[in-house]
Amino acid sequence: MSWVIVALTGILLIVKWNGIPALVITHIGMGISYGSKNILPMLFCIELVVTFLFTLRYDIPFIREMRKSKVSRKFLDIMAIIIQMVGVVILSLFVLLAVVQ
Repeated sequence: MSWVIVALTGILLIVKWNGIPALVITHIGMGISYGSKNILPMLFCIELVVTFLFTLRYDIPFIREMRKSKVSRKFLDIMAIIIQMVGVVILSLFVLLAVVQ
């Protein structure tokens, strides 16, 4: 599922590149920060790397610590999938927000 999101995000980024405004949202937190649209390909590359690492079953520290506590393998797999999906969706949202502006 995450690879589908990554693929659609990449396609939208390429197809809509000329229609994306020069300034896009780059951070949402205590306030909204804006930056150049040139940061979007970098965010997309980060999204690719994150998805690739999770596909290879990379253990983030949170999952690694849970493995030490005798949590079931199935539960750990579900947690890893949820964390992967959240990461991919968050990174994709910045690209998608720029595309629909």
